[in-house]
Amino acid sequence: MGRFLASSLSSLWKSFPRSYCVGQASKSNLSQLRKKTGVPLKNCREALEKFNNNLEEAEKWLLEEAQKQGWARADKLQSRSMSQGLVGLIQSRTGATMIEVNCETDFVARNEKFKDLVYHLTVACHSNLKNDANKILLKQEELNSLPSEDKKLSDIVALEVGAIGENMRLRRAVFFPSSEGQYVNSYVHNSDKKVVIKDCHLGRYGVILSVQQAAGTETRESLTDITTDLAVRGQITSPFSTKEQKELLFHASTQPMRKGETLGHRSLHTTSLGMDDKLTHLDSSGKAKMVDVGDKAETVRTAVACASISLGKKAFTLVEANKTKKGDVLSVAQLAGIMAAKRTSELIPLCHNIGLSKVSVDLSLHGDSYSVYIECEARTVGRTGVEMEALTGASVAAITVYDMCKAVNKEMVISDIRLLSKTGGKSGEYKFEPK
Repeated sequence: MGRFLASSLSSLWKSFPRSYCVGQASKSNLSQLRKKTGVPLKNCREALEKFNNNLEEAEKWLLEEAQKQGWARADKLQSRSMSQGLVGLIQSRTGATMIEVNCETDFVARNEKFKDLVYHLTVACHSNLKNDANKILLKQEELNSLPSEDKKLSDIVALEVGAIGENMRLRRAVFFPSSEGQYVNSYVHNSDKKVVIKDCHLGRYGVILSVQQAAGTETRESLTDITTDLAVRGQITSPFSTKEQKELLFHASTQPMRKGETLGHRSLHTTSLGMDDKLTHLDSSGKAKMVDVGDKAETVRTAVACASISLGKKAFTLVEANKTKKGDVLSVAQLAGIMAAKRTSELIPLCHNIGLSKVSVDLSLHGDSYSVYIECEARTVGRTGVEMEALTGASVAAITVYDMCKAVNKEMVISDIRLLSKTGGKSGEYKFEPK
């Protein structure tokens, strides 16, 4: 009798609808919560089970947790470089506002959630700045304290850090007011396709052009023509850019213009080579030479480099499912990167032939941008560094991915090849940081 009762109860439990089980997250609520918050499925499931499938309570708890985790991650990852990002720009009757938001990788910069973040931050900054003529150029600390509804802008950024899982920052903002006799226009450039969310333009470079009318010398039409997108594109080097910079590239000028004058070209980004700077691979006559490292001390030397390749949706889907005709793309590219790092001295002139104690190549898929992100780490105990070995490994791995997928898409783009860090040697430690 006991065995029969246990068997009956077991059958009854299996046939009982799962949606009625206490603490069980329903698929529809799980899907809705994932779309609303963007946090991983396991966290959404935990929230729904915690609040017995109450969608509103689960969402509220998730956002609170994400914000807490965002601050924790931001503190933990603050030393990591943020060399990517977007510029957001809004222009209205009151003037034009432009902001810069940084992130760690170009994969996140292309992510729709990151674009939405930049849009909301741009709108919030414009709402704040257009009502205060004293606020023209704001740096990070003052900018992040601006309010947006019931939150500070820094809280909004922290919330996304927790949700997306990568360090970000709202770096700076500028506002140009419109006034009598002054004409303002703007332009945003994107290396990919044009991105516009409502009235906010997003891109890699941004320009605001302000022209002041001199008394009676220009017509409204002539000044409007001067400040068109064509004039901005052709004559002004962009002051806001998410690329690596040596200095703050911002220049504001409202000098009057005479009729018939055109805008002169001004380069706002300059570099110079000091007399004490020497190119180690050139001799006094300018001829190439191999550096003698015989007198250097042997130390543990490491280097990490990265690269990325955008596959496109079709190729990415095949790679993810491991269904390409040439075989396992990621495994072959990993081996190619390791082999290339070991033969760097045969590929790059003047590189020393060194014994590597370790080479690792890691490839990860990013579905939001249909891309593969590659990191190569090289290590040795010797008299010279392994930066070129790490860069070569990452580059050849990316080229191999291209070769394996070129039958599907010949328009794949390899980008962001750079050194992330190095240790050892006279120069000590280095970490890539945005300037």
